[in-house]
Formats: sequence, C-alpha cells, structure tokens
Amino acid sequence: MSYQDLLSVMHSFGLEVNRLETGGLMRCKTIDDKGAQRSGWYRFFDDIDAQVCVFGNWRTGERNTWAGGNQHLTATQRQAIQAKIEVARIERQQEQRQRQAANAVKNKRLWNESLPIGTDTTVARYLVSRGLFVPTTPCLRYHPSLSYWHDGKKLGTFPAMLAAVTNPSNELITVHRTYLTPEGGKPKLPTVKKLSATSGPMSGSTIKLSAPALNDGVEAIGIAEGIETALAAQMLFGVPVWAGVSAHGLKAFTPPPTVQSIYIFADNDISNTGQQAAKELAERLTLAGRTVRVHTPPSVGDWADELLKTKGAM
Repeated sequence: MSYQDLLSVMHSFGLEVNRLETGGLMRCKTIDDKGAQRSGWYRFFDDIDAQVCVFGNWRTGERNTWAGGNQHLTATQRQAIQAKIEVARIERQQEQRQRQAANAVKNKRLWNESLPIGTDTTVARYLVSRGLFVPTTPCLRYHPSLSYWHDGKKLGTFPAMLAAVTNPSNELITVHRTYLTPEGGKPKLPTVKKLSATSGPMSGSTIKLSAPALNDGVEAIGIAEGIETALAAQMLFGVPVWAGVSAHGLKAFTPPPTVQSIYIFADNDISNTGQQAAKELAERLTLAGRTVRVHTPPSVGDWADELLKTKGAM
C-alpha cells in the first residue's frame, strides 16, 4: 500500500487531508466541520520500514489504524509498529483530556449566559414562524447576543437559540447554536447552525426535548435529526421526540433502558442519507428487542417541511 492509498483511506473515513505531516499529533478538518473547526486528528510515523498512521474524529470518538510499506515484516518490525500505535494512543488520550476539560468549562459558561426561551423572545418568535409550538423544556435556551465567528473572523453578534446536547448519562457534551435575527428569522451567514467544541464523544448524544411518555402502556420516545424536525414530529404524531443533531447522531441513538417503543422520524433526502441512517438504527434497535416504527415524509424534506405543508393546506 502507498502514501496515496493512506490518503484515500483517510478521505473515506471523513478526514480532509491532502498532505501528511510527522512529528506529533496533528489536527485536521472533517467533512462535517464548519468554518475553523478541526475535529479530525492523526499521528503519522514514517521512521520505520513500514509507515504507520493512526487517525480519528474527536467529535464522534471513532478512530482507525493504517499500516503500509514493506509487507514482509520481521517480528521486531511488528513490535516497532505496535509501539508507535501505543505512542499515538497515549498522545491522543492526553490531548483529548486537555481539550475536553477546557471545552467543558466554555460550554458551561455559554449555557449559564443564556436565558429561558419564554413566550416573547427571539427564539419563541422563530419557532412560531416555523409553525411550531414553544416548548417548556430546560434543554432549549435563549442567548440575546452571541458572537458569530467564521474562519477566524467575527462577523457580528446575533440572538441565538441554544440547545443542550447531552450524552446518555445527561452530561453536557456540546451546545447547538441556531443564530437568528431579532425578528426571529435567519440571518445571512455562512451557516446559521453550529456546534460548540465538544467535551466528550458525540456518539449517542441527543437534544432531549421532552421526557419519554407512556403510549399504550409502554414507555415511548421518538428520535429525529434536527430540533425543528423533532418538534414538528411531536406535533404530527403526538409522541415526545428527541433530536439527534445529524443523520450520524440519529443512527447512533441510544434510548433510555426503560423505553421499549421507539419512533424514528427519518428525513427524506435525495442522497438517501437520512433514510439509510433510520434503516440502520431500526435494525439495531429491533435486534435489541425494541418495538420500532419508522416514519418518512412522502416527499423530499423533513417533518418540519411536512408540518408547514399541512398547515398551508388547512
């Protein structure tokens, strides 16, 4: 296997790397990163007969190992490769602990700066403009003036809807930010939705908009991708729904152990990304003995789009 083979493997993993550097743990962008975010990492060793690279994604917690070069390795060479992999593992864990501790402080400070969404705030006006109800949930907050940074430049301050993204143990992992205009619209920005730097693995983390509820005598919960989609699905189907933030988050959803009935609200994507994520989640939860129902909008879009169509037809 060659150097180009390695770059191809890293690209397939989701890392945006065109040239490898040695000498320590390196940061890089992933396909999901926006602006100056760099959630990817790698450690490349080329000081032994076989090149070795360990790489991963801070946000999801996924990692992989690649070894190339001389395929006829001696026992000593194989031991050297394992030693390099162990060095990379220790470096990664140290770096991760330091970054996550710093991120946890920043996320808590950001959350504590925010206010309840109330009924007459920018966030409330935004939700109503989307045809949604204004939930009384502690996981959504209102920030009256949040700085917006893009590629290292501050583009201004804007009101924002904050959402707590927590892991299955209810620990705050990141803060989802939706930037708004004072009237409750969407400002002209490179992207109006961003995640803060994570303080732990994103896998299994969700925005828990409401508590599971009894449905036909069984505890039930729904899962969708976005906040607006989750609120719309709750209105349309009458079950509490959480947001997984992305298709990957939906696929990695871990329901509470007491919940046996799961409603999966898939996006209808032209790329089939949302449908495939829902299919894989449904298969995993069904094998685990849960009762699973998958609902997909009849046309391209998500359930927030479908809700607006329903309201328009009334």
